[in-house]
Amino acid sequence: MFSDSDSTDARSLFFCLVVFWVLLYALRESLLRARRISALPSLTSSARAPSTELFRSSCTRITLDRCHLRYQSTAWNALHQSSLARLAKRGDWRRALQGAYDVGSVLGILGMLGSVSLLLWTTAQLFASVYNSSTTSSPVVPTANIRKRDTFAVEQSSTDLGSKAALQLIIPGLTTPLHHLPLLLVALLTAQVVHECGHAVAAALDGVPLTSAGLGLTVILPSAFVAFPTEETESLPLRSRTRLISAGAFHNLMFWLVLSAAAWLGTSALVWPVLGYRDVGQYGRVVVGVDEMSPLYGHLPVGAVIYKVGDDALASPKGAATKWETLLSPGSSRIPRSLGWCAETSWFTAQDVSCCTTRRSTVSSQSCFATVGESRLEHCVDPLRFLQPAETESMRRCASAAECGHDHSCVRPRGDQELLSLTMYLPPWMRTDGGDAERTVVWQGDRSEILEEVDVGDWLPRSSWLPMGLPFLWATFYSYLKMLTLSLYFFNLLPLPFLDGGQLFDVLHDAWAAHRTPELDVVPLSRMEEGEEGRSPIENSSLGRATQEKKAHFRRAHPGSSLPVLGPSEHAKAHCSLSRLCHDGEEVQSLRDLDKPSIRCTRYSTPPLLAGGLPH
Repeated sequence: MFSDSDSTDARSLFFCLVVFWVLLYALRESLLRARRISALPSLTSSARAPSTELFRSSCTRITLDRCHLRYQSTAWNALHQSSLARLAKRGDWRRALQGAYDVGSVLGILGMLGSVSLLLWTTAQLFASVYNSSTTSSPVVPTANIRKRDTFAVEQSSTDLGSKAALQLIIPGLTTPLHHLPLLLVALLTAQVVHECGHAVAAALDGVPLTSAGLGLTVILPSAFVAFPTEETESLPLRSRTRLISAGAFHNLMFWLVLSAAAWLGTSALVWPVLGYRDVGQYGRVVVGVDEMSPLYGHLPVGAVIYKVGDDALASPKGAATKWETLLSPGSSRIPRSLGWCAETSWFTAQDVSCCTTRRSTVSSQSCFATVGESRLEHCVDPLRFLQPAETESMRRCASAAECGHDHSCVRPRGDQELLSLTMYLPPWMRTDGGDAERTVVWQGDRSEILEEVDVGDWLPRSSWLPMGLPFLWATFYSYLKMLTLSLYFFNLLPLPFLDGGQLFDVLHDAWAAHRTPELDVVPLSRMEEGEEGRSPIENSSLGRATQEKKAHFRRAHPGSSLPVLGPSEHAKAHCSLSRLCHDGEEVQSLRDLDKPSIRCTRYSTPPLLAGGLPH
């Protein structure tokens, strides 16, 4: 479900989209009225469909139709034509690139098989998860004792089955934050531009000119395209057509490999220090943004470095990011309980017990604490007394009552109380005069919400004038770009009519059909009755018997005629009409008469004997 902030963002996004498309259609209507006024009246103008053009020039055309904005230009044709000329002069480069894109054709065929297998595997897993969730009985929890943590655990157990699927849908607001939607759209458009550049390069290798190129916007989804002459592409050999179709997916795969290699080599560690940023990813997380609807908004300052969550420091050989995710993930309840605090037994027992016996406390800032040991006591205490003590107080930590001494008890939050402290470090340029370098914020609630409401990164700016969220923004965009370019590789290779995979499947089918079609041998007409030389006696005798049976069938149908009836195989070899074909007064009466030099044989696309037979 959408959170409060996502719901607000969704309403704002919907309002902006409606205003954008309404303004575009209003602009189109105003342009149409201006054209009608300036143009002469026509008798057929009322029957014409309304124009979809917004702008048109010698090389550019912008159209709007059914919430689809299309920009088409021929400005790139000259660059593509010059590339054609350069490749024509450098034959060695052209052959090398053709060999590379032939490898892309093989990878395209493998990708098509992989995309179909991945789709079938994901579908099977989805049906299996639905079947398991329908057959597994959930324990009945009394509504009077239900808590937020219990409902979250039930939802998490039901979604764990679907989370193991091979394909994960990208749904802004559900699987990704809604405010990441602009980054997703820019990454999608970038991956599509890389895809279309592959088609353009492959077309240049085979001398196919570029007709136009452009961009599109359908409601909110961007797209890119290139166009080539249909006659040129259909006349290409099968190998060239395969290379042209699979080149886009090949570019997506190569682009993903480049991005993965750059991330593996750690290029960010070379770039950001030069721009004035410091890496703190080994021991902490930099706060780069807090959701405005979150209770933490205004308490977690942007730029602070969180280095401790509860009693656990984020410093780790694997990096603070991994430990941050582990400590705040929904499954973090399996982490061993933290230490408690020593408190006077008389003071603790004098506190209120309302928050421990009812769902709501009379004092909202209090939480239920319990003693550690056999004699379990529960009372309501302000958690800030222990989690954020005053400078004059010194709260001793403990694991049992024996460590606290006489007249003291070891207390800690009850198991169902979601309390968590975040200890942070403030950079020098964030401190006020005489301010502390450290600060502690106490969180009460589901700790997994911190992951959703707080954006953290690895890079801390050395000065206040540097953009705080720039490294985080780039890292998020980089991850989406990697994910979408690989997804586009598999998605475009699905064998569907409107995708590259459908065209690739047609080319493979044509290649298979061409391989299965046998070549027809040319047989002289004079040998069709006598038998062809080189055949065995058995083949000649069988061919002679078949011919005699056809002649007998024709004589029964046409008494008095001696002309034989050619079968379909003979007509495929020589489509000749024998229906009274005369030259110099001679009439064709049999196949042997065709050996005479004065007889002509006329070819037809349809065998005339099969179409209507011979006249009497």
